[in-house]
Amino acid sequence: MMKVSRCFRVIVLVTIFLSVSNTGYAQIKQLEPTWNQPVEDDLGNVSDEFQEYFFEALKQKAITNYERAIEALQRCIKIDPEPVILYLELGKNYLELERYPAAEENFGKVLEQRPDNKYVLELMFEVYFKQQKYSESVSVVEKLSTFDPMFKEQLANLYYLEERYDDAIRVLDELTEELGTDSYRQELRKRITLKLTNPNSQIQRLEDKIAENPKVEQNYLNLIYIYSQDDQKEKAFEVAKRLVDEKPDSELVHMALYKFYLDDNDIDKAMTSMNTTLKSGVIDEASKYKVIKDFLDYINANPQYEDKLTQVITLLQQDDSADKVFMELGNFYFAKDEKALALNFYERSLKGASTDYELLKRIVLLQIDLKRYEKARVGSELAIEIYPAQPIFYLAQGVALINLNKSQEGLDILLTGMDYIIEDEKMEADFYRQIGLAYKQLGDEPKATRYKEKASELENKS
Repeated sequence: MMKVSRCFRVIVLVTIFLSVSNTGYAQIKQLEPTWNQPVEDDLGNVSDEFQEYFFEALKQKAITNYERAIEALQRCIKIDPEPVILYLELGKNYLELERYPAAEENFGKVLEQRPDNKYVLELMFEVYFKQQKYSESVSVVEKLSTFDPMFKEQLANLYYLEERYDDAIRVLDELTEELGTDSYRQELRKRITLKLTNPNSQIQRLEDKIAENPKVEQNYLNLIYIYSQDDQKEKAFEVAKRLVDEKPDSELVHMALYKFYLDDNDIDKAMTSMNTTLKSGVIDEASKYKVIKDFLDYINANPQYEDKLTQVITLLQQDDSADKVFMELGNFYFAKDEKALALNFYERSLKGASTDYELLKRIVLLQIDLKRYEKARVGSELAIEIYPAQPIFYLAQGVALINLNKSQEGLDILLTGMDYIIEDEKMEADFYRQIGLAYKQLGDEPKATRYKEKASELENKS
């Protein structure tokens, strides 16, 4: 059975390494695992003793006894040091033991004889990267990129780690020409652009590319981004207008235009660009979310345009993937104390955030405030299944049940929820007050009075 290429394993390693580091490095994108045969090498006319040790090494490696495998391979080398596969197998065993210098030395011996073997180059890349030898990694990945253009993404990341930002941008441009645009590569480009201390070379390169082929949309977009990051807003705006002149049907350009128009207080043109962006099938949800967030910030500063939100909401109703946008709208109306509207949008955002604790809590509390007790009962019951140790959901369910005239059920759930309260006197008082109401509905006045008094004692104490 063939073995999954170590390329996949190293990409996973890189992803983990960069996601937990605090250096701000771009996250390496995972590649699909490739399948490779190891270096094929005829052992030739070797002795029986050599073969015995070699196959013993393979057996020991298969059962993860790497030290024993290394000993057997070293015995082979003493008998005949020529077969290159011996050094490949040694390197693989040292790699498993995380003895990276030894693995590097042995893979190097293989590459001296097989300098273009993709499988060994992938192994060497892993060894270099685990030792944080980024410069050496670059030389290996440059070779690997000739086999598969997706290795160019790794190359761009390595150039980024080496602070070779112009080279990183150049490689990303090559990938765009070969494979088209990609959200991951666009995000990586933005990260790299933020590191440019002198963007003039990139600006000139993009201007040259636009002059050479004015129909390529991405070059304009990249130039807009660089100008914007360099705080040259007017030049960025001019490039956006040039793109509209060249490609009037461009949708992506409106991701920049709406912001320029908002900054100029040209609300009608801003709305036109926003509508194009929100209706677009080529613009992702994260970008649409940013558009809405910017617009809500603008409305907060210019409340006279709040009625324009109706147009935006109408468009969003046709978008099945606008969960984050609906949550942002919920936050907007919640801050304005417009509870019904806030709840409406929060409930619509649940599709993409059904386990979000803060969202679930806010929804059930709003449902209680708005006296939507049946919804609160169902919602809090589901929330308890997800967060069985959170007393707030027991309290909400208890309130809902009491108001639905299901006092005994409400009392039972409240008494259960009391067990999860930890040093929170306010919540404890809320529970006591609701338990008192449940007992009152059940006709037990003494207990109703006792729990009401306990609630008052706690409130006075705090």
